[in-house]
Amino acid sequence: MSKSQDFWKIRSANYDKLFWTKDLSYLDTIIEKANFIKEDLVLDVGCGTGAVTKAIKPNVKHVIGIDISDAMLSKGEWEGTSLVKCDISEHVFCDNLFDKITARMVFHHILDNLDRVFIQCYDLLRDNGRLIVAEGVPPSDDDEIVDWFTEMFKLKEERRTFTSQEIAFYMKKNGFEDVEQVEYLMDDFSVKNWLENSGLEKDKQDKIMDMHVNASKNVKEVYQMRFTDDDCLIRIRNIITVGNKKREIC
Repeated sequence: MSKSQDFWKIRSANYDKLFWTKDLSYLDTIIEKANFIKEDLVLDVGCGTGAVTKAIKPNVKHVIGIDISDAMLSKGEWEGTSLVKCDISEHVFCDNLFDKITARMVFHHILDNLDRVFIQCYDLLRDNGRLIVAEGVPPSDDDEIVDWFTEMFKLKEERRTFTSQEIAFYMKKNGFEDVEQVEYLMDDFSVKNWLENSGLEKDKQDKIMDMHVNASKNVKEVYQMRFTDDDCLIRIRNIITVGNKKREIC
């Protein structure tokens, strides 16, 4: 088993116990910004165990979910949808096929050549198709906060740190127009729930919790941290970015 597959097998065991994955208000906000219609064919990138795919399904003609992890896909319920085990960078689908492409908490895992992935999404969309990317970002673009966020996540996994405007930058750079963003805040996010269900070894869980306990006053204030007997509750900032593929003029 590859290192990547092993990582996701561990993550899949308790993935659906993570509170944020099934936050209905977050899902509703993504659906609202996507502006789905009943005729849409949708590609859900990094579909995981299917929370986004399932939320999209009643609003469109059909959803195809893709993910690189057999373990994650095996945990989902996929009735009425289609699945393909693949990476978004692979050329599996025909160009100009999809009306919408969604990706929630996926692009921060793309470490190499992010431009190529945006170009791939652009090519897969029909004229005037829409890309919807939802990502967690630092609660402030202040350098101290971004650095703390980056160092904290290094204890968890290898990943990108996006600032609030970065996804919009990549969309515009790679041809998308009418790029818009909306902020979605999760209050009272349980750090304990996140750590205990993220597949991390106990020592890493403890180090991440200690980083919260010992964070600077500025970090604690911007995260609106508050501590209970056994948990740390914080405000999480998510940015949903949408952009449209140019309509070709014949």
